[in-house]
Amino acid sequence: MVLYATLQSIVWAMVRSLGEDLSTSTLFFFRNFIGLLTLIPLIATNRLKVFHTKNIKLHLLRAFATFCGGMSIFYAVAHAPLATVVAITFAAPIFTSLFAFYIFREVMNKAQAYSTIFGFLGVIIVLRPSFEQVETSGLLSAMLGAIMTAVAFLTVKKLSYSEPSSTVIAYPFLLILPLSILMAYVDWTPPEIEHIPLLVLMGLGISAAQYCMVKAFSLADASAVLPFDYLRLLVAIIIGSFFFNDVIDFWVVIGASIILFSSLCVAKAGKQQQSGNKLVGDKSYE
Repeated sequence: MVLYATLQSIVWAMVRSLGEDLSTSTLFFFRNFIGLLTLIPLIATNRLKVFHTKNIKLHLLRAFATFCGGMSIFYAVAHAPLATVVAITFAAPIFTSLFAFYIFREVMNKAQAYSTIFGFLGVIIVLRPSFEQVETSGLLSAMLGAIMTAVAFLTVKKLSYSEPSSTVIAYPFLLILPLSILMAYVDWTPPEIEHIPLLVLMGLGISAAQYCMVKAFSLADASAVLPFDYLRLLVAIIIGSFFFNDVIDFWVVIGASIILFSSLCVAKAGKQQQSGNKLVGDKSYE
């Protein structure tokens, strides 16, 4: 999850840079086209087995959420400070943790619940100085992206119980590409030669990030791994400040510190909970 958070912030920085010259639809097309090309080794190794599934409805739901969320976040990143967009998307793991508790019946102890709320307060503090500085469309797009990301997180978690990681990774690119082609046809911006390396790195980075996220969800409960997603904010603050001259003030630093502290607390509580579950299981077996 740490690798996912870091890669995701770097990819969004590339989107921010490319968004100055290319349309959102063009960027999203390359995101999915290059991502699909990265599946060639998987298909060559597993052939069509990589597309064998009994949960096509969940894959369709995830593809829809990924398409809507991806387009929204790509637009938001191009029209708002990077750290602000990342901060808004933190509503996604918070919603996902709550949905995991209510829908998947995953256990959330008091320490995890309080720390999650504490982390959300940190996000609000980060957003506080930004509401009057960022155009409304960027903020609304980021919020829609957060909601759709929560839906995608939930479907990934559900699919990870029964599907191999390769299948969970492959289907979104396959299902989203036709829609992204249509969107790009309507709003196409021809890329220049100097754009190609960043476009390739963007596609590769997204594929790698998706693999890390799916792997994380297959190894631990959502409430245990999602807090590490907050690291995206710290990486975004650094990148935005050094490469895009985004202004970082006192409140952003304070909010980021609160988020990091709450992330560590939730992670520790989740680890202790998993250890306790193992001990209980061992004892009942005896």
